Amino acid sequence: MITKIIALSGFYHAIAWSKPSQLAGLLYFSLCLLGGQTVVAADANKPALFSILDTRVSTETITASALNPTVGNNLILEVQLTESLDVPQQAIYWQISDAQGVPVQQVYGQVQALKLKEGHYHIQLSIGQFTLHKELAIQTDVVSRPYFKAELGQLAVMANHTANWTINSLSQTNIKFAVEATQYLEAWVPAGFYEVTPTYSGVARRQVVNVLAGHLSTVTIDIPVVQVSLIAVENNQPLFKPVAWTVFRLEQGGERQHIGNYYQHSQGITVPTGFYEVIATHDSTVRSRQFWVKENTINKIILAMD
Repeated sequence: MITKIIALSGFYHAIAWSKPSQLAGLLYFSLCLLGGQTVVAADANKPALFSILDTRVSTETITASALNPTVGNNLILEVQLTESLDVPQQAIYWQISDAQGVPVQQVYGQVQALKLKEGHYHIQLSIGQFTLHKELAIQTDVVSRPYFKAELGQLAVMANHTANWTINSLSQTNIKFAVEATQYLEAWVPAGFYEVTPTYSGVARRQVVNVLAGHLSTVTIDIPVVQVSLIAVENNQPLFKPVAWTVFRLEQGGERQHIGNYYQHSQGITVPTGFYEVIATHDSTVRSRQFWVKENTINKIILAMD
């Protein structure tokens, strides 16, 4: 066996010339290095020497960090989610604070790879109203991968009219939130029972819903509302002059719930069923009336201002 020492690009290789296939491989490798080519995987059905001529072979360079997120990082954050829920990446929020409680990083997404200084940290995961907390000790050259699993569901509520909403968890003591002036809302919440309360014009409707982990729980609440026409007249004719209307809802026990102020001589309002009082003012003339609002009836309140 004849052995020669060949110097190439600063490296020395001992090559056995006894096999022609080894010589061919050496020549191909040498051409790649001298031509600045990227060595890529060849087609399994083509000889290695001719794969460089195949246009189907990609020469895209893939970094080690893209193949392995732990490269250069020492903290991998990942939350386990139920596949049936399509949680947006921007809804998954991570906040990392140091031992003194000072935030050091905030990131979004189901999976994140980070590089932190050695020390103790507090990690908070938030998805809507769902939160998890963990304490973690980070070492410089050790990859930490804490376990997070989100037992959450999606709550979707709708009413037949715009309302102010209060959502109160009956399963956990620290979850209660409000949303104003909307007919429909969605929220990511921990699994459990919730009291859903829409309020419109001082009237509240309550309903309890069970939100299951990994499921969408929907609830529709009907608030009985009725159209009421407030009409000011003078000499039995419509008063085409500004009138200030003040409407109150009269509750049991004599409590008055202010509904709103209106300023047209003929004013339409939408209110829940119940007992009401209206006060109309034009110049120095003041008139008032108490009335019932019922479903499936014509509610027309006429006040003479003369």
